[in-house]
Amino acid sequence: MFQQIKQFKERHPFTTLMLIAITVRVIVVIFVPGFGSKGELQHPTLFIGILEKIKDVFGIGQTQGMMLLSRALYATVSLFTISMVYRIFDLASNKHTAWLLALIPAFSCTMPSFGIIENASAFLGLPFVLYGANVVLRQEILRKSNRTENVHRTSFLIAGLMLGLGVCFWYESIFIVFCILLILCLERNFKGALITLLGAAISIIAISLFLCALHVNPLKYIVL
Repeated sequence: MFQQIKQFKERHPFTTLMLIAITVRVIVVIFVPGFGSKGELQHPTLFIGILEKIKDVFGIGQTQGMMLLSRALYATVSLFTISMVYRIFDLASNKHTAWLLALIPAFSCTMPSFGIIENASAFLGLPFVLYGANVVLRQEILRKSNRTENVHRTSFLIAGLMLGLGVCFWYESIFIVFCILLILCLERNFKGALITLLGAAISIIAISLFLCALHVNPLKYIVL
């Protein structure tokens, strides 16, 4: 039995990782009390401005059903975070290292108030930042391997859009975005850095304009 599990893990490392992560989250969501949508740490971000407006319009309160729904949402988001961690290290190293390192968020990033990331805004923004970083890393690897036909400038735009959304959820991630842009410049990929910056600016401006359309001042949610 153990040998069969080991063979399955070696053949399907990503599937095994996700099955472990899903099992952990089902147990936590259903059986662990005392956390969820109540009492979680929030920072005033642009996305929180939209969320507060939606709650006001629809009169959403802190019910038991909403708490369970928020747990399920966080658990689903965390699966995407694990996936991005695995893919980034798979690109940078190998599948075995990626599997071992992705086990850390599989157990420790279940949801806010149950893991190492207690800030709900950071928890929700991290997948966007990781996705953007993953796209940039993949394009840089293709560029350095001289496979220029596979390098798409639009990929940097998509990466920027995702990074910008990450900033809207978690404003401190702007420092991560700055580091990614700096690395691209140091690698002399100035066009990629510029397009990524453009994509991030588009996302942030679009969310700000959407807040203005909802008659909410976006500057209220920009705190440095």
